[in-house]
Amino acid sequence: MKYDHLIQAIEDGAEEKLRDFQGNKDREIREIRERADTGSEQLRKDLLAETKRKISVESNKQIYSAREQSKDHLTRARQEACLSVFREADVRLSSFRSSPSYGPFFKAVLAEIIESLDSEKIRLHIDKKDEALCRQMIKDTGKEYEIVTDLTTNGGLNGSTPDGKVMVRNTIEDRLARAKERMKVVVFSGLYGDPVVR
Repeated sequence: MKYDHLIQAIEDGAEEKLRDFQGNKDREIREIRERADTGSEQLRKDLLAETKRKISVESNKQIYSAREQSKDHLTRARQEACLSVFREADVRLSSFRSSPSYGPFFKAVLAEIIESLDSEKIRLHIDKKDEALCRQMIKDTGKEYEIVTDLTTNGGLNGSTPDGKVMVRNTIEDRLARAKERMKVVVFSGLYGDPVVR
C-alpha cells in the first residue's frame, strides 16, 4: 500500500505538472498568436501606408507629366501661330511698296532715323526702288543727306553716321525681326505666367 500511495502521489504530481505544462503551453501559444496578430496588423498597416505613398508618388508623376505635355503642346501651338502670323506678314509686306500707305510709312521711318542720329551729316541707305521717293522726302526737310542705294529690301531704309559707326536699321525686314523678338517675350510670358508683359 505504501507503494500505491507513492505511485498515486507521483501520478498526481505528474498530472499536475502536465496540467501546468499544458497551461503554460496554451498561454505561450496565445501570446505567440497575439504577437503574430499584432505583428501582422502592424505589417498590414505598414504595407498599406507604403502602398499609399507609392500610389501618391506615381499619381504626382503622372500629373506632372500631363502638365508638361500640355505645356509643350501649348508652346508648339503658340509658336506655330506666331510663325504663321509672321509668314503672313512677310507675304503682305512684300507688296507694301505699291500700297498708298507706303509713302507715309517711309516718311515716318526717315523721321525716326533723322531724330535718332540727330546730325547734319547722315548717310541714308536705301533700295534703288525708293530713290525718287527718298529724294522727295529729303527735299521736304530742307536738309541735304547723302543717299546710298546699297539695300535690297521690301521697304524702309537705314541711316548711319558718315563713318558708319552708328547705324539705325529701319527697313521692313529689320522692324519685323524686332517685332518677332518682342512677340517671343509675349508668347513665353503667356506660357510661364508673367502677366506684366502681356
